[in-house]
Amino acid sequence: MLRMIVLTLFPLFLWAAQPNTGENIWVKVGQIYGIEPRLLYSIAKVESDLDRYVVAFSANKMTPQQAQELSTFLRQKGIESKQYSQVIAIKSKNKYEASHVVHFLYTHNYPRFDMGIMQINSIHKPLLDRANISLYDLFDPKINIQVGAYILATCFARHKNNKDAINAYNGKIDDNPYSAKVFKEFQKLYSSYQRDKTKLYYRDPS
Repeated sequence: MLRMIVLTLFPLFLWAAQPNTGENIWVKVGQIYGIEPRLLYSIAKVESDLDRYVVAFSANKMTPQQAQELSTFLRQKGIESKQYSQVIAIKSKNKYEASHVVHFLYTHNYPRFDMGIMQINSIHKPLLDRANISLYDLFDPKINIQVGAYILATCFARHKNNKDAINAYNGKIDDNPYSAKVFKEFQKLYSSYQRDKTKLYYRDPS
């Protein structure tokens, strides 16, 4: 059911839907990179619950001083955060707040962090620099989804099966329940589409 075909790796290519064209970003980016749109959406659902402004990273990689400084920064800015197991999710209300969070983390040498709707990791900054994309641009969901699709396409090019490729997107191939979570979300979309094939089964984030 879940077949992925990546015939070639495109250079990172940014496409922006024109207003009122009716083109859906998930569909269009899926066409560009040869990836099932529902898979892109399912990954975004698992990664961020479709929150375009969330920034997340591993709490156990901070020093005690960094933890205290981050707490002070967030309190002063009135920005909410929540800890899930060992992951801290910082939930900004808008791009302005989210950009301040990224600036703080990056300039104060915090651990690698994930940004936006598909949770692009800051480890990809060299790739972004080559494409003339800033970390702050990743809070535009259309840019974020395209970067995520490109990264996922490279994962499919390197690995032999869907499970390993999807786990690689999450950064760990073996003993990783991530792909199972993604497949579960995919199945929800597939079931919904089967019930009503004229229904748009994923919403546009714009």
